[in-house]
Amino acid sequence: MSTYVWQHDLTGEAARLRLMSQLLDPSSRFHLQRTGLTKGWRCLEIGAGNGSVSQWLAQEVGPRGHVLATDLHPDLMQGIAGTNLDVRAFDVVRDEPPGAPFDLVAIRALLHHLPERRAVISRMARWLKPGGWLFVQEPDFYPTWTVEPASQRELWRAFLRWAESRRIDYYVGRKIPAWLQEEGLADLDSEGHAALYNGGSAWAEWWDLGLSEIAERLESEGGVSAAALDEFHRLMRDPAYWTTTIAFTATIGRKPG
Repeated sequence: MSTYVWQHDLTGEAARLRLMSQLLDPSSRFHLQRTGLTKGWRCLEIGAGNGSVSQWLAQEVGPRGHVLATDLHPDLMQGIAGTNLDVRAFDVVRDEPPGAPFDLVAIRALLHHLPERRAVISRMARWLKPGGWLFVQEPDFYPTWTVEPASQRELWRAFLRWAESRRIDYYVGRKIPAWLQEEGLADLDSEGHAALYNGGSAWAEWWDLGLSEIAERLESEGGVSAAALDEFHRLMRDPAYWTTTIAFTATIGRKPG
């Protein structure tokens, strides 16, 4: 597994993940409910982060169901385990999950960081029961093509070039449906959502924290200027500034049987 850019020990990472849960959980829950999620299901979440989705899944499947919440470093999920929710350290590239097969396998905002992303899709499909569902929610950065002013559009271009040099795919969201189809999954449905947001909003705060954590690397490795980063942080705190930078594509598919 490649080195994840936003490691848990970075200053502000726990806050960034809390914001991510606030921003993405409503969309994730909507698409997860479309699978027919119900009492008694056995679920696996990969890259669970702070565990917000897994905790919600545990409520939905009830005491007769079970949720396994996994992360390479599960330190941010301390204290969430319960009678039907287990937490485990897990490397999706190499490890086999206990208790497979599952009614639902879910992954959010992790595949784009994994060079082995296509092989991981095959592994997750294999861990499904016949009739089980795979849920994948990943980013697509096409909104950055329209960012204004031009200096900020170039910042995002440099960010994406830097990410590509690290084998991160910020356009992976659009590729997932075809990959699930290649795995033989049925009832495919995929929908992207891009937020328009202004400075001072939760989206802006999320990005403000995220780029602050990696600013030195963006300058030294990505060629992003300090002036462009200063402008970025100023705009992320300006309520009069509106932009759109990221879409998240949620894809579901069912294993026939």
